[in-house]
Amino acid sequence: MRYYVKTEANDRGDHVVHREDCQFLPNEEGRKALGEAAKPETAVGRARDEFDSVKGCQTCCA
Repeated sequence: MRYYVKTEANDRGDHVVHREDCQFLPNEEGRKALGEAAKPETAVGRARDEFDSVKGCQTCCA
């Protein structure tokens, strides 16, 4: 599965990771590709390389 991280933090200061098929996936201008990953935890770890506060989407990465 391909994952993306939202480049703009939410109200809590978190950058949220989404699967490519998530209904809440940001548009292309508002996301950064994290590549393929077998588990959401792997994608969240990649996003933490670039952003301090990262979490998985509660809909697609729970």
